[in-house]
Amino acid sequence: MKDLNIKQRVIVNYGSAVLVFLLLVVVFQTYRLIRKSKEKNRILQDQREELAAANEELTAINEELHTQREELQSTLTTLKETQNKLVSSEKMASLGILAAGVAHEINNPLNFIKGGALAIENYVKDNIEGHLSKISHLFDIINVGVERAADIVKSLNHYSRKDDTKTAEVKIDTVIDNCLMILSSELDDRINVKINYTNKPFTIECKEGKMHQAFLNILSNAIQSIEGDGTIDITTSLKNKFLIVMVSDSGCGISKENVTKVADPFFTTKDPGKGTGLGLSITQSIIEEHSGSISFDSVLGVGTTVTVRLPIKS
Repeated sequence: MKDLNIKQRVIVNYGSAVLVFLLLVVVFQTYRLIRKSKEKNRILQDQREELAAANEELTAINEELHTQREELQSTLTTLKETQNKLVSSEKMASLGILAAGVAHEINNPLNFIKGGALAIENYVKDNIEGHLSKISHLFDIINVGVERAADIVKSLNHYSRKDDTKTAEVKIDTVIDNCLMILSSELDDRINVKINYTNKPFTIECKEGKMHQAFLNILSNAIQSIEGDGTIDITTSLKNKFLIVMVSDSGCGISKENVTKVADPFFTTKDPGKGTGLGLSITQSIIEEHSGSISFDSVLGVGTTVTVRLPIKS
């Protein structure tokens, strides 16, 4: 019995030692796993932080690139607009030179016609006075034609003025009348122009050649919008130290979604090849250059009203 007890104690001691050893192994392995897990978590956290930093940097770079792209796009658009306006200005300058040359060349034959008609009239008075009453109406027709041609030449001279860098006191009524004279062939007796100028005295300072160009564009658009017979109403009035010029036509009108775009460069509702879309854009630039404003009100199928506001000289 004594030997049995000793063996049992030995077995229990060995078992306890094995159990303790196993527990130590388990604890050691658990500790190793925990350490590895913490190390992996730390590495993952570092990687997440690095990825987050890289993502923020990429986002910032992307935003900067987007901003630069928008700036470049805006600069490119501005350059294109400037280029086209320069081209248009160059064309207008060339047209002005051509108009001035044509006006000068027309004046000479007009003087010949007028002088010749006067000489014939005097000859008839002196030699065959009895026939003068029969042909006097022919002299009247010649004189009317000469005066009308002279008025057109005078209008061309106003339109082709070169002193666009200088401002002068200008009568807007005269500017509009000259533009209508130039466009008289397009009116062609089919469009009735009604004019109502204010009787109140006022003074406008502007660059006359450019102001002719602006109102010529406005009136030309009004004429082109009318198919067949129609009317154009031109009214001037004074309000709060501004001259208000309203040009209303009975043309085809413009849809609501397009009214706000009519002064945009290259926008046009005309058929391809019938307009560049720069006329009203240049007109707006000219009006704004003179500290004024231009607005458009239109109803499709009814007509359009263009309102120009120009400051009056104090």
